[in-house]
Amino acid sequence: MPVTLSAATSVDTDAPPTQSYSPDAQANPARFFAGAAELSAGLVGQSPAMRQTLDLIRVLAQNQCSSVLILGETGTGKELAARAVHAWQGKPAESFVAINCATMTAGLFESELFGHVKGAFTGADRDKVGLLELAQGGSILLDEISEMSVELQAKLLRVLQEREFRRVGGTKSVRFDATVIASSNRDLETEVAQGRFRRDLYYRLTVLPIQMPPLRHPDRSSDIPLLAEYFLATSPLPKRVGITGLCESAMEKLLDHDWPGNVRELKNVIERAILLESGPEISERSVVLCQCEEISHDLPGKPASEGKREFSLEAAEREFILRALNETGWQRTHAATLLGISRATLHAKLKRYEMASPLSQAQAS
Repeated sequence: MPVTLSAATSVDTDAPPTQSYSPDAQANPARFFAGAAELSAGLVGQSPAMRQTLDLIRVLAQNQCSSVLILGETGTGKELAARAVHAWQGKPAESFVAINCATMTAGLFESELFGHVKGAFTGADRDKVGLLELAQGGSILLDEISEMSVELQAKLLRVLQEREFRRVGGTKSVRFDATVIASSNRDLETEVAQGRFRRDLYYRLTVLPIQMPPLRHPDRSSDIPLLAEYFLATSPLPKRVGITGLCESAMEKLLDHDWPGNVRELKNVIERAILLESGPEISERSVVLCQCEEISHDLPGKPASEGKREFSLEAAEREFILRALNETGWQRTHAATLLGISRATLHAKLKRYEMASPLSQAQAS
């Protein structure tokens, strides 16, 4: 059900919890958002951390910055932040172009980004307009930019500096007038130090980087009830019509969780709870959480006991991917849906983490 938009109002995030949490997206939609966030991309949150992030997005947008870097863990809403930058710059929605760098091979990526002319390579039987041209007058989001090859990073840097580019195989320069928004869930300073990301491109992008706060951030915990109620109120599942809200014990369970998958994980938990719930309120029993520590010993190539656990973002991501695959019998399309990502993104991550199904491993041996 779509949320009716209205002017934003503030809420008292320090108020004591009630016995039931009822979504009222129709009665008071503005309480889910801070500022004008609901007018752009639906960045739900009233917490201090979220308000600071939105203020920074507004500053970048109002000053028409030509390049923006958005950092944050998986599931924190980096693409929504990118859409907010685009919207608050006053650009039409249709001029927003997004590409996931992790799903492209180096050769294909260059053609997709810059376009190509007829005869540029085998199979190029016609001219192709690239995504940079499609974004003219708007914005282009380069999601997971850390996965872009170093060679292509150099060409992107030239685009940012010269504001022009050439199609693959072409000789004519094309003027470029769009905002380049890059995002990454990696520590780019570490990537630079290890030679996987160009230092000059990093400094070109980091004018005023936006850091999306994770749900476990102490200044963002007050957003968990809002997000849970919002996802319940706006779920497309027909069954949610008969559910009035969340009981207090269910909400306490959500508040006690660390949320390594952040907002995307919370959305999946609420969707799962809607499907499992048989009563008028979501109960604690229906809130099923993924506990990464329960499956850490099942990771491919990792011994059952290693002493000290690895608490990196990559380890958490591997664990969530494995859990989704195991729950779906290694059906990648279903697992990608459960994780809230595309099948192509899941394929890229499986390749990156060198994860293979038990059947493939058995055949290989």
